Amino acid sequence: MLLFYNIGIRLYGLGIRVAALFNSKAKKWVDGRKGLLEKIEQETASFSGETLWVHCASLGEFEMARPIMEQLKQADSNLRIVLTFFSPSGYEVRKNYEVADHVFYLPLDPSSNAKRFVKAIKPTKVIFVKYDLWFHHLNEAKKFGAKLMLISATFREGQQYFKFYGGIGRKALQLFDRIFLVDADSENLIHSIGIKNTTVCGDTRYDRVMEIASAAESNTIIESFKGNSKLIICGSTWKEDEEVLKDSIKNLKDVKWVIAPHEVGEENIQRLQKLLPDSVRYSQYHESNARILIIDSIGLLNKLYRYADVAYIGGGFRTGLHNVFEAAAFGVPAVFGPDTSRFPDAAEMAKKGLAFRIQNKSEFHSKLSELVSSDQSQLRTDIKDFMTSRTGATKAILEYTNNC
Repeated sequence: MLLFYNIGIRLYGLGIRVAALFNSKAKKWVDGRKGLLEKIEQETASFSGETLWVHCASLGEFEMARPIMEQLKQADSNLRIVLTFFSPSGYEVRKNYEVADHVFYLPLDPSSNAKRFVKAIKPTKVIFVKYDLWFHHLNEAKKFGAKLMLISATFREGQQYFKFYGGIGRKALQLFDRIFLVDADSENLIHSIGIKNTTVCGDTRYDRVMEIASAAESNTIIESFKGNSKLIICGSTWKEDEEVLKDSIKNLKDVKWVIAPHEVGEENIQRLQKLLPDSVRYSQYHESNARILIIDSIGLLNKLYRYADVAYIGGGFRTGLHNVFEAAAFGVPAVFGPDTSRFPDAAEMAKKGLAFRIQNKSEFHSKLSELVSSDQSQLRTDIKDFMTSRTGATKAILEYTNNC
């Protein structure tokens, strides 16, 4: 099984290099890893003392780990933090993150790379976030003597860990000293494959989004754009979502819209402007009379929901739902498509009447019309109460990390 994994890693690296000829994100992935191990070895040559290595696939996982890193650093300023990302969408945004002493791309996972990486950073504690488990890097850290933790983890029956071909994934899970799980269903699943070193403590995302919401600053552009109108903020949208939205955008003329697409590359922004002619880019906004504001940069969305009367969360008609918590932290009712497999908490919120799952554009228009015309005060209170009741995962993880 390990042989097939090693071959797969090599083929993956080759595939990314081919894709880099045509895809800008793949090119950033490749370019970011040129001379990477030499860079890491040079920057960490003087390492000694306690080092925490935190690995995140991308930006969403970074937000889950952020409260852990910040509180550990606040408690011990001498703690060295090495933060790694797999994806350019995480690295490019957080490569200058001030709490981490070093921020790197994670080298590809053949054992030779993993050995050099671990030898260079000398980790004493390791936190992987949610998923993106690379066997050789984890195995080398374990052999080095580091304590390994997986946080904010969820598991579903269809994942490779529970299939006959998932041996390497199971071996990776067995390397962790402690796995912090979001829910009891996940715990039952991994107990079924013999992994018992678990703690159910919820999701650090609740802690993080509530922290962001409490500290969110005003945004004069959004305030000017919204004026006295009702505002619908549509976050992480794909083409399939925009097809659902466009009729309501056309017909609800007394409502203003913020569209924050999942992809903010120039080609996609231009496509959106053609699809929605009564629109202006956020970066070009100057007291415009447009009804639609297109967010053409990343890192803003989670702070903008404070201005929303209703949120539409993208992904539910394509890849699986994106982050509902960012809107819910402000008490904003969220509407989304049918696929909540990537975000089971959203399905729970829908069952409780705190969020709303729709199947098509007709249902969206009906639910949106209802929400913008009704008194939301009790609904918003209930949403905030739900979010507050789910906080506390950060505290549990910190207690273990400090004592392990």
